[in-house]
Amino acid sequence: MEYVLILLAAILADNFVFVRFLGIEQALASAKKPSSALIGGGLVTAVSVVAGGLTYLLYVLVLSALQISFLTLPVGVLLIAAAVAGLEIVASKTEKLNEAMRSHIPMITTNAVILGAVFLAIEQEMTLGAALLLFLGAGIGYTLAALVFTSIRDRLEHCAPPAAFAGIPMTILAAALAVMAFSGFAGLHF
Repeated sequence: MEYVLILLAAILADNFVFVRFLGIEQALASAKKPSSALIGGGLVTAVSVVAGGLTYLLYVLVLSALQISFLTLPVGVLLIAAAVAGLEIVASKTEKLNEAMRSHIPMITTNAVILGAVFLAIEQEMTLGAALLLFLGAGIGYTLAALVFTSIRDRLEHCAPPAAFAGIPMTILAAALAVMAFSGFAGLHF
């Protein structure tokens, strides 16, 4: 039951985009169409589980044991880059997948959600299973945030706000309202 609660908390109550404000710029920028948000979110989720899991394992088994935990960040960045490169190799086999992934590669490589989840798992001294669920929940939560921002952007295109709010100000205001809506989940203690 504890594992289900970790997953739900990472998706809703402790969403890395809406609550911790990690990866919010990528979620806003990549959210042009629902399909684009789903592809980007799926890729972030995959990289989060793979690279996050490997980084966490290396931290627990090697870096912490050798008392060189200060290398966690560079190791994590290298593993994220390796996971993205692996995804690129897999995607290059299919033209349609390669085209869909090409625009998301920079966003995945620099996404703060992935390393944020790793450092949270390290800070809370989670088991490997709990950490993997946290990484999965962080990716799903990111996907949810990207879909929310996609919906907001779509609604904003069909409205006529006052001239002072047109464009970026209205997007920021709508994003702030989405963050406030998700803060309602903070009362749920998972």
